[in-house]
Amino acid sequence: MKITILRAFVLPMAAFALASAGAVSTNTSDESKANVLMTAYIHDPAVNSCKPVQVDCSIGSGPTCLSGSFTAFGQGPQNSCNVQLHRN
Repeated sequence: MKITILRAFVLPMAAFALASAGAVSTNTSDESKANVLMTAYIHDPAVNSCKPVQVDCSIGSGPTCLSGSFTAFGQGPQNSCNVQLHRN
């Protein structure tokens, strides 16, 4: 009789408690939302200068990538800062 009660009630409840604790303790959704910053360049103060900044942008489509009030660009061939970037 004691073994039947143990198998019928206690073991399933213990398994459920362990599974619930494991599900609550994981937070993978926060990791997938983490921002990945990349190095971009702004023309400050002269058009020919390339000042590095960290931005959350990528090559693609969308709104123009900004760093403060400056447009941020990616680095192109021969160290020119003219690759258009867009906000993620």
